[in-house]
Amino acid sequence: MESHLSGPRWRVVEPEAIDWREWGDEFVVHVATRAETHLLSAAAGSILRTLIDGRRALTLDDIFATAMDDPANSAGSQTLGMTAAERESLQAVVVDFERLGILVRSAA
Repeated sequence: MESHLSGPRWRVVEPEAIDWREWGDEFVVHVATRAETHLLSAAAGSILRTLIDGRRALTLDDIFATAMDDPANSAGSQTLGMTAAERESLQAVVVDFERLGILVRSAA
């Protein structure tokens, strides 16, 4: 899936160093290179899983579209686009992951 919209892209710094487990609506993520463990919400876990599975840099629109197509997402692919609130929420999660050193901005 290629985004038609431009904007910053993010990728997981070292996907092989991330071990995660899902329990119900929570994710526990261990980042081996940083010796850190984080408890994530279902939304944040879905975003991280999307970026790990994608193995390439994604825009916010790419992340949102992929997460909406995820069979585990109850909204399914019926969602046509992000609302302003959804964009802000998604951006906040991505910025947190960037701050934690899990994601990095990428040129492509």
